[in-house]
Amino acid sequence: MPDHPERGSVIEVTCPCCDARLTVDPAQGTVIGSEKGAHARAGIDLKDAQRVLEQESARIHERYDEIVRTEKGRGAALDKLFKSHMEKSKDKPVSPPVREIDL
Repeated sequence: MPDHPERGSVIEVTCPCCDARLTVDPAQGTVIGSEKGAHARAGIDLKDAQRVLEQESARIHERYDEIVRTEKGRGAALDKLFKSHMEKSKDKPVSPPVREIDL
C-alpha cells in the first residue's frame, strides 16, 4: 500500500465483483482516486456470446444445485444434533434459570 506523505497511510480497496480499485484516505474518510476494472465480456464478439451465456448459465445452475445439496445436508445434521442434545437433557432435571433478582 502506498503512503500519502501528508495524511499518513492510504488504503487501496479492490471490488471482488467488478475489480474496480478505490484509493481511500482513512483519516478523512474520503475516496482519493478510483480505477475501473476490466469488463469480463469486453473482448467477446456476437459469435461467442451465446457460448459465453450458456457457460454462465451452466455455472449458475451448478452453484444453485451445490447450495441446495448443502442445505439438505445441513438440515439433517441439525436434526441429528438436536436429537442427541434431547437425549442428553432427559437425564438432567429441569431447573428454573437463575435471575439477578434472586441473588
